[in-house]
Amino acid sequence: SSHPSVEAAVPDPPASVEARSSAKMPLIGLFMQAVCENIERIEFPEDIVEWTLDVVQSAGIDKRERITINAREEVEVPNSKGSANFIVKWEGAKQASTMSVVTITRKTDVKEMKGKKLGEYDATSNEMAPIAIFDCRGMEPTRWHPVGPFTVVAADGGKTFKEVDLSDAEGDGWVEYDDEKDQPVRITELKYEFKVMK
Repeated sequence: SSHPSVEAAVPDPPASVEARSSAKMPLIGLFMQAVCENIERIEFPEDIVEWTLDVVQSAGIDKRERITINAREEVEVPNSKGSANFIVKWEGAKQASTMSVVTITRKTDVKEMKGKKLGEYDATSNEMAPIAIFDCRGMEPTRWHPVGPFTVVAADGGKTFKEVDLSDAEGDGWVEYDDEKDQPVRITELKYEFKVMK
């Protein structure tokens, strides 16, 4: 029959578009910076951390606010063999959009991450540093709600504060007292940005 030649003559455009976009695999990094007093580092432990984000449809205007995503929850992607940490089906979209938390392994080819560690912020650095990377397909994050739970480690081998919510650090400041080292600990001027990783 002439059926195969018709198939060959008319390539299916969505498939080629899909192949192109998945080859790119946009990785979006969450970078943060804060003014820290008497603090060594802020940890974002993979086994407990929930990232709370606002996300927007990549090619549209639809958005979802305060979604939570973590590296532990795997959801099967409809009509595919893969899984992701968060899935949303935008209205009118043919396929589900997915987002996953990227765990940095030696295999992950992200040049900007050479020699850097995800999951913690060095409080002495005073510069924008990546704390998480998200593999985004069909959606992208627009806002980070730093509600935690995070871990804050005081300077000089001081106290470790667990289950910390850093929302106040964007405003008046997150303030606690380290009674082991008799020092106030403070995080203020928390800023963040999302950047496409190279």
